[in-house]
Amino acid sequence: MSTPTSSHRKRTTAVAALAAALTTGAAVLAAPAAVAATVSVGYTCTGPGAPADVQPIQVSMTAPASVPAGGTAELSVDVTTSIKAPLTLPARSVTGEMDIVLGGTASGSVTATGFTNAAVVPSGTTVKVTGGKASVKLDAAGAATFAPGKASVHVFGVTVECVVSGTAPVAATTEVTAR
Repeated sequence: MSTPTSSHRKRTTAVAALAAALTTGAAVLAAPAAVAATVSVGYTCTGPGAPADVQPIQVSMTAPASVPAGGTAELSVDVTTSIKAPLTLPARSVTGEMDIVLGGTASGSVTATGFTNAAVVPSGTTVKVTGGKASVKLDAAGAATFAPGKASVHVFGVTVECVVSGTAPVAATTEVTAR
């Protein structure tokens, strides 16, 4: 019975490490990293209890770095307002939707849904809603951009409608690659 030599073990270890690196690299190439950005957007809101002036809202959007033409970009959106809760809000008592305005090689809009406050919002603290999701099919090669649009917020059966005051900045970009 022969035993492997030290150089044979080193070579086997090196081959295994290279195979692992190639496999990991292929996984990274197959699933491009997501790109996240946070932008400040001024909103004017109407409805019961809506503040009278323009409210700055922080919108965090995550989009894939790239998708092939004809592919779908999955967007995630979180929103933090500057508005202080007038009373303690139970978890999941705030819900909402936000239009995402498409630009660059894309046009139109999609609606992100599923926003809610995951935790209790104590009275006097800012309201943050997370979990907004939208899917966008992107057909044309080039840079597709995503900017926050109008939003609706629902609390205890009351709806407040908010529109962008001025122009919202681009919050995310996805490179659409040719097939």
